[in-house]
Amino acid sequence: MITEQATLVNVSGSANSNKFYRAELHDDGTVVKNWGRVGATGQTQKVTGGRTAFERLIQQKLSRGYTRVDVGSGAHGGSVSSPAALKTIAAQELAADAADPVVAKLIDQLVAANRHQIFQASGGMITVAADGQVTTPLGVINPAAVREARILLPSLVSAAPSHRSRLTEQYLRLIPQKVPANAGWADNWITEHTSEAKQTELLDALESAFSRAPAAPDAPSDVFRYQVAALDPKSAEFKQVVKHYNTTKQDGVHSSAQLTPKRVYALTDLRRGAEVDAAHQQVRNVQQLWHGTSAANMLSILAKGLYVPPTHGSGIRIAGRMFGDGIYLSESASKSLNYSTGFWGGGRQASTFMLLTETAMGSEYRPEGRGYDPSASRRARTEMNKFGKPYNSINVRPGRAGVINHEAIVWDADQVRLRWLLEF
Repeated sequence: MITEQATLVNVSGSANSNKFYRAELHDDGTVVKNWGRVGATGQTQKVTGGRTAFERLIQQKLSRGYTRVDVGSGAHGGSVSSPAALKTIAAQELAADAADPVVAKLIDQLVAANRHQIFQASGGMITVAADGQVTTPLGVINPAAVREARILLPSLVSAAPSHRSRLTEQYLRLIPQKVPANAGWADNWITEHTSEAKQTELLDALESAFSRAPAAPDAPSDVFRYQVAALDPKSAEFKQVVKHYNTTKQDGVHSSAQLTPKRVYALTDLRRGAEVDAAHQQVRNVQQLWHGTSAANMLSILAKGLYVPPTHGSGIRIAGRMFGDGIYLSESASKSLNYSTGFWGGGRQASTFMLLTETAMGSEYRPEGRGYDPSASRRARTEMNKFGKPYNSINVRPGRAGVINHEAIVWDADQVRLRWLLEF
């Protein structure tokens, strides 16, 4: 039986090193060593000597540039099983009717998209099994590592190329991934081999894959903010949503010409419904606006809601962002659907979903010129309207400010109520 273990890594761009070293101390005094390049099976050897030999091996590696990694127990390439699997928690919390097979199929699709996102973004280094197990080349990845990586990532991106190597090495000790085989890869890894947006999406997907243990056996785990209910296709609500889609799409756009809604789900905010209601009452001017995003992001959105992403990188993929930070929406179903299908910035998606929101636009800043005005975002945020009040949003009409289709931007997430989820 394993009584203690240690995992160390040596990540060095200049030396083209991305190596792991694992030592396991067994209760019979045997020490099992396993070493190699991160992602490979590596070599294994058994030695005797008990704790003395175990600690000597660790100290030797630390003196040679290895760093101890805070991971859980398990064999190399091991996994951690959530207190309750992601799929089980989603079924318990997302579904308004746990027996509804339509919602059950939706959950399967969203969990599968989340798993695929993690696998792709990590270059196959991190996988999530169907039962919610998170597997990495270094062993158990934990929420603390994800939090630490989030803090480190902006510094890695903003650092000068000459200083990126050390930060890259530090980041990959937390979130192991494939790296190039050539020396010197660490200086430009974040800009040439990946991006901040991709890494943020990976961290979001990993965070979604973790499930939190409930406070009591029968208590909810409180992972998901929204509850989902499938609408009857014969219902007036279903027909109203589909009619709104049909009246706001442009048939000349490829995505909307090829896709039609096959299911509509009503969303209920279980966590911040009162705050959103208050924001709508205060801001007013509520409009139905679309928001498109990758299927891989949808699980995270249902767990946390939309948020205002930072300028550099986002868990919610947004192409362009001509008007600064904010939540981007549109009256145009076709424009938003292009984000859902991966037409802009993301690659073709296997499953396509889109959100219809009720968004309080309040006082709208409306750019009037036809050409793009880089100062529009600043003016919208700093100038006052004709009543001496601050603006609550930007509303860009088609053909204005360099925009072909309608664009709406809000800065307060509570102005946006996620009301319906459409599946195409």
